[in-house]
Formats: sequence, C-alpha cells, structure tokens
Amino acid sequence: MLALSAFALTGCGGQGGEKTASSQPVAASSQAADPNLKPGAAVVHRPADVKYSVPEGVSVLMYHMIGDEQGNAAIMTEANLRIQMNYLRDHGYHPITMQELYDYVTKGAPLPEKPVCITFDDGYLDSYTIVYPLMKEYGFPWTLFLITDDVGKPYNRMTWDQLKEMANSHAVTIASHTLSHPKLHNLATRAEKEKEIVDANKALKYQLGIDNVWLAYPYGDYDDEVIDICKKAGIKMAVTTDAGRVHVGSFPYDLKRAYIGNDISLARFSERLNKDNYTPV
Repeated sequence: MLALSAFALTGCGGQGGEKTASSQPVAASSQAADPNLKPGAAVVHRPADVKYSVPEGVSVLMYHMIGDEQGNAAIMTEANLRIQMNYLRDHGYHPITMQELYDYVTKGAPLPEKPVCITFDDGYLDSYTIVYPLMKEYGFPWTLFLITDDVGKPYNRMTWDQLKEMANSHAVTIASHTLSHPKLHNLATRAEKEKEIVDANKALKYQLGIDNVWLAYPYGDYDDEVIDICKKAGIKMAVTTDAGRVHVGSFPYDLKRAYIGNDISLARFSERLNKDNYTPV
C-alpha cells in the first residue's frame, strides 16, 4: 500500500509560484472535433512537424483549486497557472491525453517531444470557470478527476450541465476521483470500496455518457483489494499522489504524479518536469 499523503484541500492536494510577466498564449486549434468521438475524451491537434519518440519519463502534473485564497498553498492563483502554462509552451512541451499516457506506459508508444500530462483533482467550480477556458486558449489537453457525489453542491462545485459542456467539447478528459473521496484503504468492507469506484463510474455514464477507465485515488490511498476492484470495474489506469514520473512499464495502477501548488517556483516547476527525484517541498 502507498504511504498516505495529507493535503490542505478537502479534495486532496496542498503546497506560490514566482511572479513573472506572462506572454500571450497561442490560441487553440479551430479544427472541429470529430462528432463520432465519445464524450469526456480530450482531443489535441498538433502541428504536422511535431517530432515523436519514446521518452525516458513523463511528468503527470497534479493541480487542485485555482483562486486567490490566502494561506493555502494548494490553491494556485490564475496568474501563476498562466505563468506555468506559458513556461510549457515557450519551452516546447506538449501536453498529452490520458489515452496517450496509457499507450506509452503499456505499449511503449511514442509521444510528442517533451510530453507532460496535466491533471486537476476534485471538480471545483474554477475548473469550469478558469481552467477550462484557459486550457482551450492554449490548446492544451488536460484531465479532470471528478468526485461525483460533490457535483451540484452549493459551495464552489460544478453542475452536471457545466460538466456536460466540458465533456462534449473534447478539450478535457473527465475521469473518476471516486464517489465521495474517502481513503479507500480505510473502508471496512470490499462492498464499500466497490461502491466508491463502481458508483462513480455509473454516475459518469448516466450523467455524461462516459465509459470511464481512469481513476485518481483519493489521498493516493489504495490497497491490493482496491486494485482488484478497479480491474473488475473496467479501470485501466490509476494515478496516486506519490512524487515522481511515469515510465514505460510502470505499473498502470500505481502511477506517480508531481504535486504543483502556489508555492512552487518556476525553477522547482522545471525540476518536476524533468526529474524522478526532486525536492518534495
């Protein structure tokens, strides 16, 4: 079982980036999405001259909330998020989808040069009001791991209508962060663990038409029984909160991520893009 990770947000994460002047982002591709694509799957249109190879490793960036709340480093300002996205664009990084990450891990599939995977946990309202339009502006695919029972709650949560808009945009992959965000290992019975994983997938299917195969473990917590439940529920890949990068042959139910909070400087951001072992705080 993974070591448990405690974060500042109710959802999961917790750690202010350096303030620098941001340049103007490149507009997203105007190419229309394939109408035959299933909802909730991100699609990216890259220039024909982008080179592909099999990288030594890929960083999966882990974000949570965007806002101006003071004293909680897990809540990143929009300005700092833009600084980081500018850094990715200006240094030639290519954000990838969860499907591309899965094919890399399980098959050694080539990826665009300098790949990175962008993920947001929980399903805060700012993922719709800030992150969704911002990522479309940059043309970056990203993944939202959603706590399905939190949808529609009155404080800072999205509605299913907002999520339907996102799911049908093909700008973002929407996946599971379980039903109610418990520490799965601490649940007393297999039935309770199954409910968290299976019922979240049922909600994604019923509300959004998504046949979900991706999961982010709440608090990075799981055990062998949880993995078995995931496999039987059709989950093909799951990410944790453990620090590090992903590699060809990594166990697909134990993928590491790089925590990104508001106190992560650009130097530390760069380090997390390129190293397996980096300063954790």
